[in-house]
Amino acid sequence: MRDIVITAQWGVIALLLLECWVVFRNMNKKAHYYLFLNCVSMVVCSIGYMLMLHCETEEAYFMSMLASWSGKVCTVYSVLWFCVYQCEQKAPRILRAICVLIALVAYACVATSKSTGLMYRNYKFKHENGIFIMEYDKGPAYVIWTFIIMTVITSCLFMLISSYRKEKNRQKRAQSFWISVGLISMMLIGFLAASPIGKYYDFNQPGFTVCAVVILFAIFRGDLLVTETVAKEYMIDELSAGVVALDNRGDIVYFNQSALKVFPAIKNDIKGVVDTIEHSIETRDPVTVGDKIYTFEERMLAKGGKDKSRIYVMIDSTEHFQHMKELEVQKQIADDANQSKSRFLANMSHEIRTPINTVLGMDEMILRDCEDDAIKEYAQDIKTAGRTLLTIINDILDINKIESGKMELVPVEYDISKMIYDIYNMIRVRADEKKIDFEMEVAPDIPIRLYGDDVRVKQIIVNILTNAVKYTNMGNVWFRVRLNKIDGEEVSLHFEVEDTGIGIKKEDISKLFSEFERIEEKRNRNVEGTGLGMSITKKMLGLMGTRLVVESEYGRGSTFSFDLTQKIIDSETIGDFDERVNRLAAKHKKYKESFTAPGVKILVVDDNMMNRKVFIGLLKATQIAIDEADSADASVSLASKNYYDVIFMDHMMPKKDGIEALKEIRAIKDGPCANTPIIVLTANAIVGSEEQYLDAGFDGFLAKPIAPDKLEELLRNTLDESKINIES
Repeated sequence: MRDIVITAQWGVIALLLLECWVVFRNMNKKAHYYLFLNCVSMVVCSIGYMLMLHCETEEAYFMSMLASWSGKVCTVYSVLWFCVYQCEQKAPRILRAICVLIALVAYACVATSKSTGLMYRNYKFKHENGIFIMEYDKGPAYVIWTFIIMTVITSCLFMLISSYRKEKNRQKRAQSFWISVGLISMMLIGFLAASPIGKYYDFNQPGFTVCAVVILFAIFRGDLLVTETVAKEYMIDELSAGVVALDNRGDIVYFNQSALKVFPAIKNDIKGVVDTIEHSIETRDPVTVGDKIYTFEERMLAKGGKDKSRIYVMIDSTEHFQHMKELEVQKQIADDANQSKSRFLANMSHEIRTPINTVLGMDEMILRDCEDDAIKEYAQDIKTAGRTLLTIINDILDINKIESGKMELVPVEYDISKMIYDIYNMIRVRADEKKIDFEMEVAPDIPIRLYGDDVRVKQIIVNILTNAVKYTNMGNVWFRVRLNKIDGEEVSLHFEVEDTGIGIKKEDISKLFSEFERIEEKRNRNVEGTGLGMSITKKMLGLMGTRLVVESEYGRGSTFSFDLTQKIIDSETIGDFDERVNRLAAKHKKYKESFTAPGVKILVVDDNMMNRKVFIGLLKATQIAIDEADSADASVSLASKNYYDVIFMDHMMPKKDGIEALKEIRAIKDGPCANTPIIVLTANAIVGSEEQYLDAGFDGFLAKPIAPDKLEELLRNTLDESKINIES
């Protein structure tokens, strides 16, 4: 019997050593480390049991038994933690500490059995069938230990079954199945230790061994562990992105072939490579290697805790940066083109507005001073034509403002009856020229004073009415304004323009709002216009939170309408609009200055003599004393010697421009004009120009052609009130 038992045990030890060697050579996951610990623990346990079989004294038997138990307690818990990691479960750290504590207590109970009897009690030794054996009664610690073993095995089986049910990968499901079979085999074989033959041989030894064999079969079946490892390494090596893995101490533990190509020094200069990568991540500056550009991403391998293991992924971003560079080039080209367009518009605005300023200014002088009705009629025609030309220029500048996103509404208080009257006067002349009837219907219950951008509202209505007159060859054009509702301090108005013109085809309505595109070009080739008016109208209404509604019947006419909400300043209503029109007409029959200021002295600076002449003529009736300067240097000289209440400064002048003159005048700190308001007087009215001039230091902005009412309004707001006599 003794020889059979010893031979069996040597077989167990040999098999366990082989298992240790196989696992050691193929370890690559945390679960495999615990499997290796399990194999080593079983080897220690088996060697201790082999020594017990060769003992002849009680003292030697106890020493050998302690050696065997040191392996046995490790075997139980290494199996538990192997299953935890194999099934990818999460276990609290305190559980590991509890396991270690239980193992130490169990070992202590075995070591003190002679004195405490906690593990073994009432034991005795004897020789039987050539084997030195110990007969004993089980102590309380033995019962508890058996319960703990069963609990551990049951927990492992529960985790494996749960993993089997959730896992979709066939190979991993097979692993869970065969590991479960190994644990059950260990339990079944271990039960033989309670049989009569169990007193001659500890069947836990072959039970542990069979379990380990089955587990190894499950793990390495079909070279699964090796295949998985090689496959992962192969895939990572074949990635175009470089991968560098660092352990908790910051040492490089792995890098793929792509990373080696980028950093050949990674084998010798680990710190230098890591510093380069971390600096790139911190500063977000890419790393250039040859003709390639790389960026990096950091990924932590452990969540929380003190484990700082991480990987760096380097990405070839060459194409991205080349694309970004191309975009920058294209953006620069677009910016340059936009600046060129802005410069062109500025020059066009200046070159066209300057002569228009002279035409309209001189025409205003004729209208003011001439008493001959025929000549005044001619002058009025000149004014209408000049305003038409100015409208075309303004349309081009407005569309530029809208496209650049710099179009802003400027709400002010205004008299809606005066605005409608001005619109009526502008459109009536056009309608009379085409011999069509222009009729207006204005509801009497509309509040007279409102708050909004009256300039843009007027522009919208004029655009719609102008179009209606253009495309109506006979019949009527109606302009209607009615009250929708009054809601607290706001009023909703409905504006409508109807005509008996040529109408619009349904498929052409969308083209109505296209820039620079005109409907039925051949049919309407004799109709003047840029094709911008309706596009601007639509976009301006959008800024005001409303939209234009178009209804048309081809060949019979069209109706354009929109609703607009404005704040109410004065709830007094318009009443009888015809009567109000007659009063306004009587008031506008002859020009009358809005104020006089005989004690005021101003300086006008402009290199164009006609512009200065227009400026002086427009203010002649106000009794203001006006000095002239034809250059920037002349203006600085005059401003350094004389006091002026206001200086009007042209911008574009030869040799030295208005901004330079402004700075020189401001630089004379103790000069008479140190605090004098300086207003820029310019034909440059492109988008953003007013803001640029105010940023440059000017106190105000007045565009050419000069609008007489705006000039007088600006002076009233700028001059000291004590120097102004308001005309009643």
